[in-house]
Amino acid sequence: MVNVEKTSQSILRKFDPSELADYEKRKIVFWYDKDRTAWDDEKLAPSSELNEIIQILAGHSIKFHILSNNYFETKKLLEIEDPESNYLIYCPDKERTHEENWLFDIQLYSSRFENSRISDLKSEFEIEGHELDDFFTKYEKFFGNQKERVQPLKKLYQKDWREKEFILGMLAVFSKTQVLDFKLIVRDTMLKSLEEAENPTWEHISKFGLEENFWELAEDDFGFLAKNPTLKKLFLSFLVTHIKQCSGISMQGYDQYVNRKENECQIFLKHWMDSSQNSKTFEKYTRDILEENNRDLEKSLQATLNKRDVQTYLEAEAVETFDKAIILRIIESLSSPVDSTEDDFKNYLAWIDVRRTKHWFSEYENIYSALEYAVKIFRFAREHYENPEAIDTLENTCSLYELFKAYAETHYQMDYFYRKFYYYYDKEQEKDILKKNLRPQVEDLYANNLLGKLLLKWSSLIESDLKSQWKIELADSQKDFYKLYVSRILQKDDRIRVAVIISDALRYEAAFELFETLNKDTWGIAELTSMAGVLPSYTKLGMASLLPHNALEYRGKEVLVDGISSEGLEKRNKILQSKCEDSLALNYEDIIKLSREEARELIKGKRVLYIYHNKIDSTGDKQSSENSVFNAVEETILELKKLVKHLSDTLNTTNVIITSDHGFLYRRDDLENADKVDTALFDKSRILDATKRFILSDQEFAQADLLENIHKFDMHHVLSQEHQDLPLFVYVPKADLRFKLQGGGLNFVHGGASPQEIVIPVLTYTHKRKDKTLEGKDIKHVKVNVSVINDRKKITNSKFKVKIFQTEKVTDKMKPRTFRVSLWDIDGEQEKMVSDEKTVIASSESDDPEERQYTVMLTLGNNLENKTYYLKLIDTDPTEIKNIVRIPFELDLLIGDFDDF
Repeated sequence: MVNVEKTSQSILRKFDPSELADYEKRKIVFWYDKDRTAWDDEKLAPSSELNEIIQILAGHSIKFHILSNNYFETKKLLEIEDPESNYLIYCPDKERTHEENWLFDIQLYSSRFENSRISDLKSEFEIEGHELDDFFTKYEKFFGNQKERVQPLKKLYQKDWREKEFILGMLAVFSKTQVLDFKLIVRDTMLKSLEEAENPTWEHISKFGLEENFWELAEDDFGFLAKNPTLKKLFLSFLVTHIKQCSGISMQGYDQYVNRKENECQIFLKHWMDSSQNSKTFEKYTRDILEENNRDLEKSLQATLNKRDVQTYLEAEAVETFDKAIILRIIESLSSPVDSTEDDFKNYLAWIDVRRTKHWFSEYENIYSALEYAVKIFRFAREHYENPEAIDTLENTCSLYELFKAYAETHYQMDYFYRKFYYYYDKEQEKDILKKNLRPQVEDLYANNLLGKLLLKWSSLIESDLKSQWKIELADSQKDFYKLYVSRILQKDDRIRVAVIISDALRYEAAFELFETLNKDTWGIAELTSMAGVLPSYTKLGMASLLPHNALEYRGKEVLVDGISSEGLEKRNKILQSKCEDSLALNYEDIIKLSREEARELIKGKRVLYIYHNKIDSTGDKQSSENSVFNAVEETILELKKLVKHLSDTLNTTNVIITSDHGFLYRRDDLENADKVDTALFDKSRILDATKRFILSDQEFAQADLLENIHKFDMHHVLSQEHQDLPLFVYVPKADLRFKLQGGGLNFVHGGASPQEIVIPVLTYTHKRKDKTLEGKDIKHVKVNVSVINDRKKITNSKFKVKIFQTEKVTDKMKPRTFRVSLWDIDGEQEKMVSDEKTVIASSESDDPEERQYTVMLTLGNNLENKTYYLKLIDTDPTEIKNIVRIPFELDLLIGDFDDF
């Protein structure tokens, strides 16, 4: 049934004289009414509505003719009998094929009228012609819902669409993909589920008969072809194809899953892996796929990787098996470090650096970081303690000061690497692989080879140089701290304020890390030096020594500074103000919690601030928490950096000094009885104070009467001249031994004379404002620059190398740069990435330009035309300039270079 008024008006518009083409003198319009909406089947004649329309047309000099099986008659009518009149040719049937249609030549210069849902759709999409009629007929069900399907499709629609584009559009509507990109459609479909029965997108695809279309597109875009294809098989094919392309490994039994278009599969996987929003789903699917294959795929891959050079699969990243293989390879090599060369250590570190840019690194970051510092401590041992030249250097050190200086310049690294190893080891929850195969080697190396040898030499120099008097010639003394550092700054200008941060048990190696951090992450200049701590190296005496004083003395267990007890903020304030009236002592928590206005009011008019921070010592001194001390060190570095920035940026304090009362010794493994020194010869009633690392007593022993593993010093080095007649002695065990005393832990100790305990850091920080002052001081504080150094800017293969040069080395003020590399087409309305994307971390500290070069292999997508594209290097930091580099590259590929041929 037809609407007479609406239909007649639509037909009359077809005969509008203004619609005549230049070659037309009349108008012929064909109406194929295959649904017989205007035909009376019982009478085999036009319906009453059609008869009304015929009368209306007649009033406009338009003749009506019925086309049934009278094709020859109709042709004769139109071309011979009446070649001038306007005609509506009505056929109550579907249109014949071109080969069977005798009127096809006439139709080519005629018009068409349709009165059906298909015609409404074509009108809605402004589609002319009949090329898509069969398509709309086949998928008429899809177009039955305007709100849920047709309207979303129209938002994607472009006028040049053909059947393939409509299919893509329909799939995009179901997957809720915002662009017409089959790769994204596949990803968005898979994100719902790899099980078709649980996937709402796939339910719609199936319901509307698009499964075959989906798999045809998968073959076209990815080269995927499988019997009884499923989403799970498609995902597995991406993984297997990636493995083959990035490592050259063909997995036995999985050959059928290697897709023909490897490049497209690689680009698809890479984009999915790098998606911050969807990468976790990718990881879950990957693990599920490996589990469902009963680990056969992973086991087979692992066995193959064990036989191959790591370099051949270093770039592969889709499955975590590659990371496991690299980790195992490094651990196995370090299990026999004697066989490792300097080049081996260099390679292990290079492998870890490459993996930092790969997808699964975050999953194994703690293991990789623990491995990095394990490699560094083994390399350090090889360089400084194991080869003959290094052994001779240590043995021939002839003074305690030389070794003191050497520790501050070089040997502190053993403690730094050891600490960092355990910090990441403790953070790793699944640490069995490190616990069984690496931790024992690191512990043995540190305790017996490095620390043991260093302290053995240190103890021998104490005996030869000091003669029971604790004073390291040429080294600044902790007792002189205020005079050497605070007073000198105050004397420069009576308006200068200086803040002294005293972090309890901040060891020299930790201060060195803070020193590097401040130079990299702030606008100031940090400098690090050292001074020799007092003995015993514990909090009471160390804190007192850092205060301004003329005389120190003991009264019971208390340490007095010029007759005033040095314990507590109130008394320390009194001591400080006796030297400089405008002084203030406070705790870290007292200032860091204040607002900017409150803090400024608190320190208003103050010239000297002593800020006490206590996290390391408070953690290590408790037996229940001593094994968390390295975590406390890490937190301390962050808190001190925060405090320095707060003082300099917010409170206008441009001079900051960070120091410590003492350091510490720490070993993870419990000590044997042989490591403990008996204290039976000491009269307990005469012991003034004692810990595992010192005994303070007025009892004097001749050195010959002492055990051979004890050092003895009188306290003249610390007591004031007027109190030198009072006998007081400090006894410390040699090397890293401990006294057999009750209470406390054995792993974390201090109070003794080891360099770890008495090499006291003095880190001075001078803040520079972010203005022209920086230019005058040549402070860059920017990221290193990079440039592309390819000889030719022409691409002749679907895989091509990009050579990148880091123009400056990383320094205190030149920070590393992390950026992404990819090729882009920028000719169209929207820029489009046409390759996969690789991440590079430019972090080399080498002076050698060869070691500051990076090579990236990019994979091109398919169907690219030979023209100019642009290589982009984009900083990953959104606050940075987006494009670091944008360089034109000419694409000149033979057809055979694409992986889809």
